[in-house]
Amino acid sequence: MNRIVYLLVHRHHMSVEPEDVAPDFMEDGEPLFWDDSEDSFKVLGLYSSRQLAEERIERARALPGFRRSPNDFFVHEYVLDTICWPDGFHVGKS
Repeated sequence: MNRIVYLLVHRHHMSVEPEDVAPDFMEDGEPLFWDDSEDSFKVLGLYSSRQLAEERIERARALPGFRRSPNDFFVHEYVLDTICWPDGFHVGKS
């Protein structure tokens, strides 16, 4: 049994102009998440392989809501039955 799962998330940066393409919020290859107050995050699925998650990304890039931020998909790898967030996982504003 595969003990690794792949969580696919899309990060969309809100902008004032509907035709704006979301700018690149990466620094040294790492996403800048400390100021995401104007961003929204969508979970697209949980996959049994990285390949399946990447195939989903390709299909989603053409859909409304994802087109403006085609490079803001992130695949997170997790091992089943392990503690990932020992103090919990905070969602939303503090």
